Amino acid sequence: MSGRDLELRLSWVGVSAVTLSALALVAGMALHLAQQNASFSRAVLQAGLVMLMATPVLRVLISIAERTRRRDWAFVMVTVVVLTELALAAWFAARRI
Repeated sequence: MSGRDLELRLSWVGVSAVTLSALALVAGMALHLAQQNASFSRAVLQAGLVMLMATPVLRVLISIAERTRRRDWAFVMVTVVVLTELALAAWFAARRI
């Protein structure tokens, strides 16, 4: 796979994830405004937010897999550092809730 193919794949993943997230957020908000089943609307809203926050992680995981396949170890190490930073940020954020 060329660099351009990887960029197209990452672009497609990003657009798809953000679109699904937006649909979940709109549906959750519509349910909330309709005053129907508050716990379900909250769950749909939370799912939309989780999908939105997971999008960068998914992109990083795809990059790691592709660069590992190419044996580009320097890029893999830098990308693993980025993934570690994302995981630590999520962990610290979860501790505050």
